[in-house]
Amino acid sequence: MTNDLVQLARSLQFDALETAWGQAAKAPRPEDTGAYATAIDLLCEQDMASRALGLASAMIEALAANDDTEAAMELGFRVMRRSAHNDALTRTVVGLIEKRYGGESWFPLLRERAGLHTSTSVQAILEFDRLRRYTKGHVVYHGAGWGEGQVEDFSSATQETTIKFASGRSEAFPLDTLLSRFKALDADDLRAMKLQQRETLQREAAEAPSRLLRRAAALYRGTITSAQVKSELCPSVVDEKAWPTFWRRVKTAAAKDPWLKVEGSPTRPVFVVRDKPVGLVEEASAALRHQNDLGQRIGVLREYLARGQDEEVRSQILGLATKVVEQAIEEKRATHAHILDGILFLEENGLRASIPAADELRALLRKDDGSLVPTAIDRLATQASRAHAIELLPAALGENWADQCAVVLTEWPNSVLENVVDKLVATGNGALCLPMWDRVAPYPNRFPLLLYLLGKLHCDGVFTDHPQNPQPVAIGRVLLHLGRVLNADRKKNAMHSRLLGRLTSLLTGKRGLLNRALDGISRDDLAQYVGICVRAGEDFPQEIVDMIDRVVAAHHPDIHARPELPFWERDQVYTTREGLRRIRDDYRVLVDEKIPANSKAIGAAAALGDLSENSEWESAMEEQRNLTGRAQDMDQLIRSARLIEEQDVPDDRVAPGTRVTLVEVASGQRSAYRVLGPWDIVDDHTINYLAPMAQGLLGKGVGEEAEMPSPQGPVRVRIEAIERIV
Repeated sequence: MTNDLVQLARSLQFDALETAWGQAAKAPRPEDTGAYATAIDLLCEQDMASRALGLASAMIEALAANDDTEAAMELGFRVMRRSAHNDALTRTVVGLIEKRYGGESWFPLLRERAGLHTSTSVQAILEFDRLRRYTKGHVVYHGAGWGEGQVEDFSSATQETTIKFASGRSEAFPLDTLLSRFKALDADDLRAMKLQQRETLQREAAEAPSRLLRRAAALYRGTITSAQVKSELCPSVVDEKAWPTFWRRVKTAAAKDPWLKVEGSPTRPVFVVRDKPVGLVEEASAALRHQNDLGQRIGVLREYLARGQDEEVRSQILGLATKVVEQAIEEKRATHAHILDGILFLEENGLRASIPAADELRALLRKDDGSLVPTAIDRLATQASRAHAIELLPAALGENWADQCAVVLTEWPNSVLENVVDKLVATGNGALCLPMWDRVAPYPNRFPLLLYLLGKLHCDGVFTDHPQNPQPVAIGRVLLHLGRVLNADRKKNAMHSRLLGRLTSLLTGKRGLLNRALDGISRDDLAQYVGICVRAGEDFPQEIVDMIDRVVAAHHPDIHARPELPFWERDQVYTTREGLRRIRDDYRVLVDEKIPANSKAIGAAAALGDLSENSEWESAMEEQRNLTGRAQDMDQLIRSARLIEEQDVPDDRVAPGTRVTLVEVASGQRSAYRVLGPWDIVDDHTINYLAPMAQGLLGKGVGEEAEMPSPQGPVRVRIEAIERIV
């Protein structure tokens, strides 16, 4: 509301201003006094003192009626300094002065020195306003050496004032010396705020750096150099170590501030405070000149369009956007991503560019060989652009778009993964996501969001009629492992913290996935659930633990008495010596051969010139991201590896390091599998103990039954024999 008052006064919309002012006067707020005063100043600058006086008098009376004496008096002083006054206002202000300061020991002396004891003239009131600024609590400034200091005490008997300076030194001065040689500072003067409102300044440095910059510029008559900015703010407001980050932020904010004009060079800018703020369109045009590429320009235009409330202004900003986008298309210097940013921005606002967005999206996502590069979507500058682009996938990729997107589901970045899955579900293609379950279920640390989304689709019934739909108990086991991973990282990873909350709701909320998994669960599966919760730590979501504990107490209370988990349930990767050698060889090839070769390819691509449309460069950089990500994952897994040969492998239970013979209950067909680690898979008769195919078997003995996934759906098997092989 207060910003509206200032805007209405600036645009001289008098009828609307008087209506809004009347509404504000019904419930005036002392913290808005500065905005009331700014509106009055704007009217006075247009030689409308009588109109300003009427509005100010109404607000002063409203503030006084609310016992906001200080705010009412300050507004009265401000109006009088603008030569907007009458006899009624002067009497009101004198009454406010007496009410506010009548009990102060120094009041009789300063009232007499101001002449207020014999006259209620404007001159006497303003002189009193000047004198009171040298009393206790105010800040004064001595330009010849003392600097700024706060008044600690004023003795009306001796007429001496004690000042405590910023240096820490205290000194007493006669009042006349103070009045002639020291300047009283306003409360919002940067020098005064350093002494009295340092936390406010530090908050501005973090949240409104351009406002802090304007305060500093006021000390230099509105024009301040980069060196002067640092002199005023570092280290008194911004720490030396934090200065580089703050300096980048303040330069960016200044380029967008309507009250600031940026001159000089990019490395040594000069900031000038404007007499009046520039209009939103002019401000947007000026801000565009400080952006280096089309993507950043579109981000600026998005911001200014969101700020524009007037339809004509919004239309002008969109016209500016159209010009910027079409110029980039014509020049063919911007990347596909940045051009797509611009086209999507126009389409979001009912406009069309000369090139369809779907065509640019296709060019962005496809390699020369026709394969998809889902990670390229993150080259778009804003999340709004990315989400919009996902909606265009059918038009961009053609009839089989859903199959193309689903087969590379693990490659879509987290920024749009949920949008992609939602698009597949909305178009009736959600079942295409199910084959990913077997690929990602063993790796909750690598695919946390995708695992959550697949679990959500299962709960929503998207996979209900699919023959490969996992059983609820298997889904529950994997999602509990996911919860354990997320819980371990949530304090240092905000995304994991939010995802843990969503996962907890999925498991325990209305969808009731955990209830379904626990319904009729076997003792061994329940024990696995308990083991996962135990390993997750004491801060694992209590709702999940409580649901599992209730089933344990009702059906298998002895589970909590088991002293130790089987080794394969511990938080390591188990493998044979041969498997560990194999992964170490792969890691060596990756680090010593493939990554160096990729670095050479990047250098060769860079030598080809302009990188904005350099497909060799983009391909090499994409391969670099894939290789380094894979190297990091492999290094982490190798560090956590433990040898199966060194574990206590049981003879009578399915475990890593055993061969198990199975009989299909329905057909009687026999099969035998070695259960080993993820790097031991060298034939069709060896299964990874972390894979869904093995999870239902682990811990079971001869004669027990389990379910195993297959292309035709879950298969019921009976364990016929177990043999230790390590």
